[in-house]
Amino acid sequence: MTDEFTTDIYYDDDADVSTLDDDTVAVLGYGSQGHAHALNLHESGVDVVVGLRESSSSRSAAEADGLTVETPAEAVSQASYVSVLVPDTVQADVYENAIEPNLEAGDTLQFAHGLNIHYNQIQPPEDVDVTMVAPKSPGHLVRRNYENDEGTPGLLAIYQDTTGDAEGRALAYAKGIGCTRAGVIETTFQEEVESDLFGEQAVLCGGVTSLV
Repeated sequence: MTDEFTTDIYYDDDADVSTLDDDTVAVLGYGSQGHAHALNLHESGVDVVVGLRESSSSRSAAEADGLTVETPAEAVSQASYVSVLVPDTVQADVYENAIEPNLEAGDTLQFAHGLNIHYNQIQPPEDVDVTMVAPKSPGHLVRRNYENDEGTPGLLAIYQDTTGDAEGRALAYAKGIGCTRAGVIETTFQEEVESDLFGEQAVLCGGVTSLV
């Protein structure tokens, strides 16, 4: 096999959660992925604040789980690492109104799906890191696997590395949610988006339905 086909896979020994010791991580959203990421990070010793609208029905659940809850704008202003886990369809609006005004140079802006970055719906400033950590399972399995001392495979991509520490910080996050227990595959935003869309549109909505 030639080098062009080699893929980097990272495990627990390749990551150090303490890399995030000086950070507050804002997890925006508390749905399928959001609740799993927030709780797993919290239990891994990471300082976490959850960003939710005042009217969000998830606020009481996050508070009952023992997490600090603020509005998205307040959460971003308190954080140096922002994990965007609201639905793709509202990410651009949340970015414009809550994230962009509160980002500071050297912060990390992270996604679990690369669509809005790849298609330029969100265009971050050049002075922040932009990364992706994408577990390849629904949130409830990410949480269950973590609680059972098991892992969930994931993808990692670096879109923009301003600080020089983007990969190490993203790996620390991936370890904090349990992905490096199973293995994290390095990819790109473009590859993740295109493979995901192909799987949804050509396989699930095409090939599978024709077989039924």
